[in-house]
Amino acid sequence: MVKLFFLFLFGGFLLSLTALGQKNYVPGYVVLTSGDTLRGQVMDRRETFIGTELLTKIRFKPERGGIRRKYRAKKLLAYQVGNSVYERYYVRSKGISLLDAYYEIVPNDGAQVFLRVVSRGKLTHYQWEWIDEDNDTIDAADYFRKGNEPLLVRATQGVFGLKRKNLVKYFWDCPSLQEKIQQKVFKYSFEVADYYNQNCL
Repeated sequence: MVKLFFLFLFGGFLLSLTALGQKNYVPGYVVLTSGDTLRGQVMDRRETFIGTELLTKIRFKPERGGIRRKYRAKKLLAYQVGNSVYERYYVRSKGISLLDAYYEIVPNDGAQVFLRVVSRGKLTHYQWEWIDEDNDTIDAADYFRKGNEPLLVRATQGVFGLKRKNLVKYFWDCPSLQEKIQQKVFKYSFEVADYYNQNCL
């Protein structure tokens, strides 16, 4: 009787794990380094019993069945999961500390990371996601990039809000935006990005 109880308990546990795994797939696509776009169901994170996990390999299920695949960052140019689009870049730190606000995008050199595209224009707004190990949730930092320039500048510093001094230097080409940042007109990264794309040359 005891064995039967544990058998049912274990079976229920496996079923719940399977159900949990299936829920993490979301409609989307992957873009291979060859340039081919494959549409289907995509998973880049999963809920576990202790929190959220960002996967080191992007999981993909084709639209009409077929073989499920796992892709490392070096095999993909981009992917979409739900409404979120992620692009893969090689990045290098330009500073001397972990708190440095600048990174450089360098082809085929540095760490390969996926950046979520928040908005695109003359200024592209990205978010760089990671797992907060204190509470197993996803956290993100905001970054800006002008056109195809290699420089990524960090827009926010956690609970302290916008990195105003760095952003004032970065937006040397838009004095009206510099002024608004200094006067604390904007609180959020998306406001800065929207203003630059709509009002700055």
